[in-house]
Amino acid sequence: MSSFIKIIGIILLASVKYLFAAVPLLMTNTHWLEGMILCAIGGSIGVVFFTYLGEQITLFFQKKNLFISNFKRKRKFINLKNGYGLIGIALISPIAISIPVGCILSVAISNDRKKVMIYQLLSVVFWSILLFGCKGLFNFDLSKYLPFGTK
Repeated sequence: MSSFIKIIGIILLASVKYLFAAVPLLMTNTHWLEGMILCAIGGSIGVVFFTYLGEQITLFFQKKNLFISNFKRKRKFINLKNGYGLIGIALISPIAISIPVGCILSVAISNDRKKVMIYQLLSVVFWSILLFGCKGLFNFDLSKYLPFGTK
């Protein structure tokens, strides 16, 4: 029962903040394939949930005219859209910003929910394969390189 609760906790954590779930799995003796699958499942659940939620939040703000009101904020939003686009936001979402923020930003930029979900899901799978593939293929031990890791 204890391992089931840990698995659910990892999945829920990965659905909100991917990196906070991936780093402990990379630092422990968890099998790399298990960690990759758990983080990919958690991130995918988060992407689907927050894409639908982001769409509802965007509609709410549009109805109440609470979207970006001043020019500086609008300009930053346009620069983000033009500079990175959906693919750029999707690539940085799991690692740099959280999955909810990335999905909400992507939905605000594009009305195509299917496209947003595809990019975000591909990004979660990409980061899972990259991080845990390095652990599995190259026997990469993250705890050796972090100051708070076990040496």
